[in-house]
Amino acid sequence: MASDTHSDGGAAVWPRVIGQERVKTLLRRALRARRLAHAYLFYGPEGSGKDALAIELARVIHCERGGEDACGICPSCTRMDSLQHPDVRFVTALPTGKGEESDDGPLDKLQPADVKAIQEEFAAKGHDPYYRVDIPRATTIKINSIREIRRETPLSSSENKRRVYIISNADMMADPAANTLLKTLEEPAGDCMFVLTTSFKDQLLPTIVSRCQQVRFDPLTEELVYEALMARRQLEPARAELVARLSMGNYTRAIQLLDEDLMNERERVLEFIRRTVAGHHADVADVIDAVTERKDRDRVSLFLLLMMMWFRDALVITSGRTAINHDQHESLDKFVTRYPGADLAGIIDDIERAISLVGKNVYLKLVLYQLAGQLKSHILKAP
Repeated sequence: MASDTHSDGGAAVWPRVIGQERVKTLLRRALRARRLAHAYLFYGPEGSGKDALAIELARVIHCERGGEDACGICPSCTRMDSLQHPDVRFVTALPTGKGEESDDGPLDKLQPADVKAIQEEFAAKGHDPYYRVDIPRATTIKINSIREIRRETPLSSSENKRRVYIISNADMMADPAANTLLKTLEEPAGDCMFVLTTSFKDQLLPTIVSRCQQVRFDPLTEELVYEALMARRQLEPARAELVARLSMGNYTRAIQLLDEDLMNERERVLEFIRRTVAGHHADVADVIDAVTERKDRDRVSLFLLLMMMWFRDALVITSGRTAINHDQHESLDKFVTRYPGADLAGIIDDIERAISLVGKNVYLKLVLYQLAGQLKSHILKAP
């Protein structure tokens, strides 16, 4: 397991959370002194553990044993394992129900199948707080979710402890929801605590940011990701090392990488690059068809992410640094030698834009065809 230990060398500190010792120390001191803030903003890179630490803090607050660590076995801790605790609300983007009105609860007008899918996603998140919740048609945090919070905050908790509201990816609130939350933060109830998490702090209303105690999270080290994969997923060391390198400090991404045939996806990236440069349009189409055949946006995003990492490696080895994909050093060396004038920074920018488009309602094949044209132009650019 990653080195989550007390400074005195004792037992693991909040072991569900990987690393982030500085943040753990800050929160444990506040917990010990009974000086937890009314509202926190956990911000930092994706996959660094912001949701995980918010969930663990809520678990500790409500653990029936008390103290600075959750026991993991009491009824309260058991309920937290599926995020079904009556005094802990996990708020994230949800789909809008047909005919949903302002006084409806966030789930009231959804179909039973939608509600079941949401409950399953929340249960998966409770089981593994690094799990990325993926709810169909969920694009924003609904104002009705925030209105429900506003209705609840004056009420007492069921166990005379703090009611905790975790607003995951808070940057996904549209302005109406954000303004409603702001009013709630301006009128704090004594037994409520808010934890907002985001990888994009600048996209939040400055007035919301100013009303929260800001806590910065650092990206995880490759070593921490490797140790967590070995301990939690019992991987072969070689595979854990590769996934840890490719995760770039993002444990959520590392989990996603485990679900894919990583070696085949990496080879498909190289085929896409080779065929694009060669100008064999039919061959490029074959790769694009293979990547998009399931219409799985996460898979396309992974394909583009692996491509972006490969080109970043091409960029860094030109300055003598070590590549992430060091087992592909031969193909990288050949590429930078053959195309010394390639605009690698421009390529990386175009891939980042393609990744952002995949997250929207766009035609996946069109994104990849456009990217192929851009790559060819950047690679064959005259030195």
